[in-house]
Amino acid sequence: MTTESAAERKLLKILKPQFILTGFSQAAGVRTYAFEGVLDGKRAPYTVEVELARIGGYGIRIQDLPLLCRDLLQQLPEAEELSAFVFTEQLMRTHAEKVATAREEAEQKKKQPRHIAGASAGAAWRTGFRTES
Repeated sequence: MTTESAAERKLLKILKPQFILTGFSQAAGVRTYAFEGVLDGKRAPYTVEVELARIGGYGIRIQDLPLLCRDLLQQLPEAEELSAFVFTEQLMRTHAEKVATAREEAEQKKKQPRHIAGASAGAAWRTGFRTES
């Protein structure tokens, strides 16, 4: 895992296209998301098709699709000349595996033993000052 400075991240953001969702259409169970890629002030159209019948089997919610499609576009090599893509079943499977791994890690964190307070917990602040009369 590499650590990037803020300047490096900013430079990468400038050098990589930014993708803006411009809308979607749907026909025969296929939803096509339209994006506009912006790089150096130039704009180019991109589309990503998703077969909706398959997403349920991988636990993908329909509201997650725009972000997943944008992530697909952001992973493209810089020299990519294509502008139309398909969110394949393999990509759905990969996403489902990532979600399952994250869920397992979260469950493991929940199961880690916590320090159980004993009967004397907080006794230090409960003892009052005794004044002699």
